[in-house]
Amino acid sequence: MASKSSVIRTGLRIVTSVIVVAAGVAAVTAAATVPWPSVSTGVPSVTVTPVASDQTRACPGPFVTVPTDAGGGSSSLASPGGGFAIWTGSSPSGTSVTTTDLAAPDSPGSDAKPQKLTAPGGDGILIAGSQSEQQFTGGDLIGLATSACAEPVADSWLAAGSTTTGRSSVIVLSNPTDVAATVNLAIFSEAGPVPAPGASGIVVPANTQKSLTLAGLAPDALSPVIHVTATGGQVYATLQQSIVRSLDPGGVDVAGPTEAPSTSHTIAGMQIVSTSAIAERAADPASSDLPAALRVYVPGSAGAAVAVTFKSETLGVPDVTASYSALAGVVTDFPFPSLPDDTYSVTVTSDQPVVVGSRSSVVSGGTDFAWYPASPAIGGTFLFATTVGPNPLLMLANSQGTDAAVTLTPAGGAPVTATVSGNSASGIPLQTSTTYTVTTSAPLSAGVGYLGDGLISACTISPPSPLASPVTVYPGG
Repeated sequence: MASKSSVIRTGLRIVTSVIVVAAGVAAVTAAATVPWPSVSTGVPSVTVTPVASDQTRACPGPFVTVPTDAGGGSSSLASPGGGFAIWTGSSPSGTSVTTTDLAAPDSPGSDAKPQKLTAPGGDGILIAGSQSEQQFTGGDLIGLATSACAEPVADSWLAAGSTTTGRSSVIVLSNPTDVAATVNLAIFSEAGPVPAPGASGIVVPANTQKSLTLAGLAPDALSPVIHVTATGGQVYATLQQSIVRSLDPGGVDVAGPTEAPSTSHTIAGMQIVSTSAIAERAADPASSDLPAALRVYVPGSAGAAVAVTFKSETLGVPDVTASYSALAGVVTDFPFPSLPDDTYSVTVTSDQPVVVGSRSSVVSGGTDFAWYPASPAIGGTFLFATTVGPNPLLMLANSQGTDAAVTLTPAGGAPVTATVSGNSASGIPLQTSTTYTVTTSAPLSAGVGYLGDGLISACTISPPSPLASPVTVYPGG
């Protein structure tokens, strides 16, 4: 039996141990509640502002066509000549714009060449260019073809042209970059996707233009739409079309890219003229493509319900609306409703993404036609240049509910101000061969139209690509 003293000693040791443990816990708890000195280091990083690259535009150059002695699917091309010229401009005044030729081995026969425009990159620097070519005595070619000089891109759509009897269409790929571009063309028509083995892997060398006859890729296509994609370098894609009805020249035009598939599109303006005379001539099957029409391609697997609103640029004229049902996977040309002669913006909405373009004609004093692509809205300040085409008109469409204040300043001239009301269209007469700076308080879709006796043409105004923003760089771990 343990002695009393040993029991007492053992008890004291236990009590002492408990006290020590409790004291230790209390010390740890107290330490946890006392603020410790804080030391922090931010994640190391460097903010890098990219050096602005030169601005580049491509001007597609003289009109090219299939020679009359070549077959409809021939790859042979020639430039028939004509009154060709390019106008360029820059802002601020004094900005240097360098113009150089692009090689054009596929379109011999003209001393004029497609052009590359370059200017130093930088905030606030803008360049613009436009070109025109008139064909009055070229046998099968009569009419006016204008186009904008535009930036090359990796992805674009063309909604224009035809390869049926008497219709010649040429796809023009301009590569103003210093890298060769490999281009693929996906072609669609009223029959659906067009199998075209020669439409893929098309190499466009650096600073070169390549032209291809659409009939060689998609013969007898009434309503083609072409999706153009490029890797490596980038290209500015356009489509040049000419028409001969029986033995009568039916006009020429150069169609620029339209907007990518979307459920909402705006065509800034299109000129509707000669409606009575066109209606009489359209009874002839050879003239079935004279009346104004909306081209619609539905790239998805479901059909689209399409609603169209035509807004006159004349104040007080009520809107005209139309509805169409577009089949999936095919291209359809829908006739316009009856419209009085005027200039209209065209707003297209649909429940499925679509690609659109529109066509108009003139038959007074000669026959000509024009393609009108959809265009994006542009805000802030932008630049454009007019050609020598007749009666140039700045066509503006405001798809928003608020008014837009516009200031239009010609190079060396006094500014002109205008207001484009919300959900309306407006037209401002312009001078020929002039560079304009436009400032707008709200985004607007914009284009330039030309109209005269037997002459009609138009081109869109697209915003320049945004400058690169500063980038924060973090070291890898």
